[in-house]
Amino acid sequence: MDTHRQFDGSDLMTSNWLLETVPCPFCGSTRYQPWAEEIGFQAVRCSDCGLIYCNPRPSEATINSAVRTGTHSEEAQGLDVAARRIGRKVRYYRRVFASLFEDVWVRGRPLSWLDVGAGYGEVLEAVAGLAPPGSRIEGLEPMKRKAEKARERGLTITESYLKPDHPKVDVISVVDVFSHMPSFSTFLADVRSVLNPGGEVFVETGNLADLDRRHEYPGGLGLPDHLVFAGEKHLLGYLRQAGFEVVCVERRRIDGVVNLAKNAVKKLIGRPAAIGVPYTSKYRSLQVRARLKS
Repeated sequence: MDTHRQFDGSDLMTSNWLLETVPCPFCGSTRYQPWAEEIGFQAVRCSDCGLIYCNPRPSEATINSAVRTGTHSEEAQGLDVAARRIGRKVRYYRRVFASLFEDVWVRGRPLSWLDVGAGYGEVLEAVAGLAPPGSRIEGLEPMKRKAEKARERGLTITESYLKPDHPKVDVISVVDVFSHMPSFSTFLADVRSVLNPGGEVFVETGNLADLDRRHEYPGGLGLPDHLVFAGEKHLLGYLRQAGFEVVCVERRRIDGVVNLAKNAVKKLIGRPAAIGVPYTSKYRSLQVRARLKS
């Protein structure tokens, strides 16, 4: 039986919630196959490039509202995505950046670093602990309560999205933000306009689209807060199409015993989670450093 489906441009209305059927955000294909379902929303796989994405998905106006408030509508079961500050992230990203950007710190020159989707500011705190004196470390966070909490800690965070007229910076970090973006290619165009010549971008996201089946991923998909799931070829393809050269790629596994315990707790309290055998998943967290070509 042919399971391919064809995008027909139609929209679905569920009470006051508008859902849009969309083509593949990476290659533009209109053919896809069902891949997974979560709280009534579908994740599909592009039949041509293999990207996984939420389809149909909430309208961009609905997405924007959820990003700013931290809460999705009743059709998403009142999904709250505000989360909380996690102090261990500061220590973790300090180690990550100490290694991946070692040449930058050794150089010892002040730099400007912008974290997009800064959340509660853990990445900013990590960078601030490594950057040479005189550096400008700041973030952008569209969710009001996250931005306010970060500023209470003395961090420089503006409640906003990235805009092309933002002051130029040397490095932009984008940590666990990729899946929230309806169009990563459009976002990277804005990144290019904000970076200084030879500027760099750091992107972290998972390689979900490299997995064959849903059960291989040891966690919830987070639909419809998460909209797009890449594989490594997609993430590197986005960057190269936008005019970046890849400096390095780190692939970190997350399917250890600690993650298994977390998912078991989620299952017990009724949250979406997958229980798998530790250290067997092909899923990896991808950390990519890329440089803007001359």
